[in-house]
Amino acid sequence: MKTLRLLLGDQLNLQHSWFKQKEENVLYAMFEMRQETDYAKHHIQKIVGFFAAMREMADTLEKNGHKVIYYKINDTSNKQDLGLNLTQLILEYDITHFEYQAPDEYRLSSQLEQICKSLKITHEVYTTEHFLVSQDFLGKMFQGKKQVILESFYRTVRKQYGFLMEGSEPEGGKWNYDHDNRKKWNGTPAVPKGFPVHNEVSAIFEEIKTSECVYIGEIKPSDFLWPINRSQSLKVLEFFCKEALPHFGSFQDAMDQKEPWLFHSRLSFALNTKMLHPKEVVEAAITAYKNNPEAISLAQVEGFIRQIAGWREYMRGIYWW
Repeated sequence: MKTLRLLLGDQLNLQHSWFKQKEENVLYAMFEMRQETDYAKHHIQKIVGFFAAMREMADTLEKNGHKVIYYKINDTSNKQDLGLNLTQLILEYDITHFEYQAPDEYRLSSQLEQICKSLKITHEVYTTEHFLVSQDFLGKMFQGKKQVILESFYRTVRKQYGFLMEGSEPEGGKWNYDHDNRKKWNGTPAVPKGFPVHNEVSAIFEEIKTSECVYIGEIKPSDFLWPINRSQSLKVLEFFCKEALPHFGSFQDAMDQKEPWLFHSRLSFALNTKMLHPKEVVEAAITAYKNNPEAISLAQVEGFIRQIAGWREYMRGIYWW
C-alpha cells in the first residue's frame, strides 16, 4: 500500500506520531495555495510566516529521512486548489491510501470530507495530537446545561492535568487571579528587550508579491520577528518565561501605543502552527515559577495558564460545538 499524507500549514508538529519512524511507502504532501491565501484577506506577516514555517518543516522532514512533495506558491505544478493538487499526486504516484490530520477549521474539514468521498481509494483521519482536550470535550461537558461557563471548563482542565494543583485543590487556595491581572502600564516595569528571533524572509515575500496574492498590512522582511521552526519557538518560550512572565499576569490586559508587545508571550504563532504543544508551554511556565518564586508570583503564572489551558481550549470547544 502506498500512502499519501497531507500536512496543512498549521500542522507543523514534529512530535506527531506520524514521524516516529521513516516509512518507505509514505509520501507527505504540503501545498502553498491561492485557495488558502485568497478565501479572505490575510495580513502579509501571516502569509509569510506560514510559508516560511512550512518550508522549514518540509526541509526538516526530508533531513529526517521522510519523503516530501512540496508545492511553492508559484510552482507550475501547483493547481492552487487542495482537491486538484491531491488528485494530481494520487494519480502521479499511484497512491492507494490517503491520510490527513483533522483540520481546525470547518471550511477545510468539509472540503476534505468531500474530497475523500470523490476518491476511489481508502482514507483515514487522525488527530493533530496537539490540544489538551478532544474536539467534543466541551460539548459533552456542558450537554443539557443552560450555561457554558469558562471558569468551570478551566478548572476541569486544571484538575485533569494537575496544573498548579495541590491534590484536588488549587495551589494558593484560589483558582483564578483575574482581579490581579488588570493593571495599567505606565512605563514601568521596563519591557523586555533582546527578543531572540530574527528571520530574513525577503525571498518568500517577493514570491508572494509575484503570485499577486491580495493581502493587508506591512512587513519588514529583513527582520521577521516570528519563529518559523521548533528550535526558534523554544527560544521564544524560554525568553518569555525568563523575561516577560514575571509581569505577564499584572499587565495582560494593558495596551500601549508605543509598546506593541509589553509582556505578552508572542507564542501564538508557534502554538497555532503546532510547533509547540500547549502542555509543554504550560509546564515551562510552571517550572519557571517554581524555580524563581521571588520573581514570578502565582498570579502571574496563573494568568498565563488560564489563557492556554482555559481560554484557548474553551474557544476551540465552542467553535466545534
